[in-house]
Parts: sequence; C-alpha cells; structure tokens
Amino acid sequence: MSKVKIRESVRRTEDIRFVSGRGTYIDDMNANGQLVGVFVRSPYAHAVINGFDKADALALESVVDVITGADWAELGFGVIPTNSAVKENADGTPIAVPERPCLAANRVRFVGEPVAMVIAETLDAAREARDLVEVDYVPLEAVTHPVKTLEPEAPQLHDDIDGNLCVHWELGDGEATEAELKACDHVVSLELHNNRVTAAPIEPRGTLVVPDIETGITTIYQATQNIHALRAAMASILNLKNDQLRHVAPDVGGGFGGKNSLYPEPIVTVYAARNLGRPVKWVNDRSESFLSDTHGRSQYTTVELGLDADGTFRALRTTTIGEIGAYCGTVGAFTATGGSARTQGGVYAFKTMHYRARAGFTNTAPLDPYRGAGRPEGSFQIERIIEKAARELGFDPIELRRQNIMPKGSLPLKTAMGLDVDCGDFPTVFEKTLAMSDRAGFAARAAKSANLGKLRGFAIAPYLECTGGLPKEHATVNFSEDGAVHLAVGSHSTGMGHETALCQILSADLGLDMDHIGFTQADTNATPLGGGHGGSRGMELGGNAVRQTAGEIKAVGKQIAAHQFECDVDEVDFEDGSFFQPGSNNTMSMGEVVAVSFNSEALPDDLLPGCLNMGSTFERSIISIPNGCHAAEVEVDPETGVIDVTDFWIVDDFGTIINPLLADGQVMGGVGQGLGQAILEQA
Repeated sequence: MSKVKIRESVRRTEDIRFVSGRGTYIDDMNANGQLVGVFVRSPYAHAVINGFDKADALALESVVDVITGADWAELGFGVIPTNSAVKENADGTPIAVPERPCLAANRVRFVGEPVAMVIAETLDAAREARDLVEVDYVPLEAVTHPVKTLEPEAPQLHDDIDGNLCVHWELGDGEATEAELKACDHVVSLELHNNRVTAAPIEPRGTLVVPDIETGITTIYQATQNIHALRAAMASILNLKNDQLRHVAPDVGGGFGGKNSLYPEPIVTVYAARNLGRPVKWVNDRSESFLSDTHGRSQYTTVELGLDADGTFRALRTTTIGEIGAYCGTVGAFTATGGSARTQGGVYAFKTMHYRARAGFTNTAPLDPYRGAGRPEGSFQIERIIEKAARELGFDPIELRRQNIMPKGSLPLKTAMGLDVDCGDFPTVFEKTLAMSDRAGFAARAAKSANLGKLRGFAIAPYLECTGGLPKEHATVNFSEDGAVHLAVGSHSTGMGHETALCQILSADLGLDMDHIGFTQADTNATPLGGGHGGSRGMELGGNAVRQTAGEIKAVGKQIAAHQFECDVDEVDFEDGSFFQPGSNNTMSMGEVVAVSFNSEALPDDLLPGCLNMGSTFERSIISIPNGCHAAEVEVDPETGVIDVTDFWIVDDFGTIINPLLADGQVMGGVGQGLGQAILEQA
C-alpha cells in the first residue's frame, strides 16, 4: 500500500487478519498452566443469602478453588465504584450510590448477579462444580419496572436508600418554560417509552489473567473498551498499585458501550490468578451475557411542546423516569439525566427548555451507556412530539420541521440546555435528505402499496449529536533505524477500523507508506494514558493525538533538515513527505530524515539519536457537534404484521471524514441497531 491521504476510502488493513481467521480474541488465547473459571449466578431477582456450601464442589477432581461471596467479604477488598458526571440532585444533595460487591454475600438484587466463582483445571469440571455449589436463598419481593419502583409501596432494594430513588435532576429554566407553555397558543403532550436493550456484541465478555510470580506484575487480557480506566479501578479495589497490573485488550468483537463498564467478574479473576499463582481464564457464554451485561435505554417520558398559532416552537418540557438497575453502573445516573438532556430539542430553535429526570433502582441488571448514551433517547422524544403536533394541529410534518430548524446564520449559539453549537448547516442537511428520498413521490408509492393491501409510511428525523468520553488521548510514534515506524494509541477499536484510520492519518501527515506502519492499541505498557472508546471519541481524540504527535515530529524533522541544509529552521518547509528549502535544490525525504535522526554525528548539538521518537497527549477544548438527518419508508402488511423497510436515506455532517468507507460502515451499523431496537428488542 502506498502513501494515503485524508478523506481517502482505504480498505481496512485488519480485515485480512479477521476474514482469514487470524484475529486474536480472548477465547482464542491460552496460557501455560491455565485454569478456567466460571461464575455461580443468582436465579432470583431479589433474595437474602443465608449461607453457602461449597464442600461438594471442592471435592470434585480437577476443582482448584471456590470463592463465595462470604469468602470475598472476608478478604476486605473495595466495592465496585461509579463515576457519574451527575453527582448531585436538583436540590444539591448527593445522588444515592449503593455499595456493589464483586460477589454478593448477604443479598442478591438481580437475576445473574454473581455470588461465587469456581476455578478448575478444565471448563467441563468448572461447570460441573458450579452446579454443586449450594446457596441458601430466601426469595424477596422484587420490582423490575422503573415507574413502579418509585411508588411508595414498592419493595426496597437497599436499606439505606429511601424510595429506591437514585437521582432527581433538572436542567434548563423551569419557571421560564412553565410561563412560556402557559402563553403558547398550543401545547401538545405525548407519553413515550424507550424500550430497554442490551448491546449483545458478537463476542461475549471475557478475561485471561497471567500472573508473573518473579516480577509481581499481572497481565490482564480483557475484551473491553477502556483499559487504562479499568486498570486503575481494579487496582484500587484489590489494594494494588497501577504498575502491578498490565492491561491489554486484544481484538475485541464489538462493544457498543457494554464493554466500557467495570464488571465484577474480571476483578475476581485477577484475584484468583494472583492468589493461585497460575493463569485463570473466564469467558461469559451467551446466556450469561444477557443476564449480566449492562443494559441501556429504558425511559418513560412525558414531552410537552409549546407552539404559536403559526407553528413556531417556543417551549419544550421533558419529564423522564429512567432506570438505574440494581446498582449504579460505571457512569451511574448520567445516561438518564445529562446524557439525554444535553441535546434536548435537537436541531430546532426554542426560546426555553426544561428537562426533569428521576431514576430509580430496580431488580434488574445495571444500566450503563448503550450506543449513544442518552442522545438517541432525546432525538426520539423531540421527533415523536413534532409528529404528533403536526397531526393534532393540522400542520404538514415536513413544513413544521422546516420552519423551526435553526438557520445556519444563527450559529454559533448556546442552546437552552447550555450546549454550545459552534457550527452546522441543519437546513441544508434536511433539504438534501428530502431530495434524496423523493418525498414528493410518496403519495404515488403509498397508493401502489394500498393496491397490494399494504400500508406505507414515510418519516424523517434530523438529529443533533455531541461527542463524549474522556477528554484526553495519547499517541506515541517510534521509528527504527531500518525505516519502520510504529504507532501506539490509548484509544481502542472494537471493530470500527482504528488500525486503518489512525495509521492513515499518520501516513497522510508524514508521507509514510502505510505498509511500513506498525500499530499497537489498548496496552497500558505502550501508552501512559488513554481514554479507550466511548462517546464517539475515537477519531476526535485519538485522531487528533496522532496528528498532534505528527506535527511535533515534523517540527524536529525541520531542525534536522535545516542542519543538513545549513540554513535556518524557518527556511524549511514540509510537504508530501519531504522537507525542502524553497528556492534551492535542498530536499530530504521523511525516510532520509529518520535515518539521520539515529546518527549522532549528523544531528544538531541539541538533539540526541532517536529524537523523532515521541509521544503527545491531546486534550479537547470543545465538544464536537455532529449532526445529520435520516429518512425511512416502511411498508407494513396489516394482516401479518410483517414490516419491510423499503428505503432508508441518510445525510450526515461529521466534519472531516478520515475514511469515508469506514464511516459508511459505522453509519450503516447504527441504522441496523436502531431498527433492531425499534422493531425487535426488549431486554
């Protein structure tokens, strides 16, 4: 592969490895002397544990150890933390965060909660022993509905949390919104349910832990999205220092937010391996994944839209009841609160908005970010209420949207939710989508469907996004004397193609052949920090970290070239992989400058051999605001209920597209997941 450019549709370099069966996923990995772990999980949504009996399990040949919740409690390790961006209620009091043990000792609060770990020489032996671990449960009344759990008579999940309420939170001006709604000519209200889903990546969660007795360093191989943050959390829980753990994510088969969370199983697996002095491998099976992985969405919402007689939007009020699950997830109450509120109102202009949310604990798996982490919920709310307003008040839904979309000339602005929208051309995106979809020809297509006994519908929905995730990312570039170059990043792909896109940025910026670029991601030994993947941060932060590092390399490269040219650094330019002095014949390729960088005699006095090897941390200063518009046409057979999505049109404004081919794949995957939630899924 030759040098490449930004905006070039480069085929994924990692795909050859994947399609030829040479990917390395957790279940492909094994270590010498490896043991296998499985978890005993609660069959009850809510129950008291009176005791454990592991004698029969330990008596089985090949069983090495059984760690129960009671054993874990005696070890005195920490509880699983939460790190919610929303830490206070509307009245300034702290949100409720119950303690979550890695293994339940006294009480279980959801089906699938781990209560014990069995470690054996083989998977079959571990599974057989799992069935022999006896747990004395006393079932309790459970509550699994987010609205019902906040009712006075609901069973209480945590003794120290009254009413099962985790958080009550507000954003926007409540008084102004109330006054504006009262002054509007029309107020349209709608109740919505955003159904609960789970990520269900094709590769289940898993961990292989390899302790090194001599060095005391334990290597954790884990199917995860965020190695640095999870390593720090696991070290804290197990009373270790960060440098006692090396955390590596190999190839990861999908994440969608579900592999960003801190779970109990890897923590217990790390302890087991260190305690036994042998590698221990644990991999969830598909059934366990549905029970024990984090879930997402699950909101019950009332939306109120205030309009003038001519259809101009004035006020929007959203009242949501969200769901936490049995315990706070890694980001706690954020998704149901700030995650959904930030982009409230979408691309439409409002004088005022107000968002209110309550979220309670239920006897279900904890909820955490799932693809979009609140923003799709907000888009769903605004587009549904606009559609209802159009039908109820007699407006054309297209015209109603068109007249209320923020004009390009109004930007930059701060929305009533406090979101800084710095750029965008929302009307053009909307009109392009309409033109692609031939909305004018819909009536004829609907008539044709009717002749076949089918119903046909058309819908269009512009959206406003905002990126998230941790605000810093690191990239390191190392050259070798033979001309090879290696890029290491702290962000991580779970199937999105970072190995291609990030190397593409480095190739384009430094004029390097992509075939000569090695790549490492998600290894705490390779980068001092990293934010993993979540909140659509991979290219925004990871890409900028690579570009920033490349810029610093070029700056040092100019010093080397200037020394060779016997001119000032300011006289050296760089373009298409070459350093040159305009107006002269002096020129050096990037490869030639790299070669000189290892020759101490050819370097300026203030530079040392290997001076082009460097790393850089990028920190964003603003949140990016991608936007776009989707439209769909759907045909339904009213007798059978069979749904046929006949056409789907998309226009997205993502700014600079590094690799259009990869971006298209991401968008198409998102459409597939959205259709799945809309039509098929209920977790």
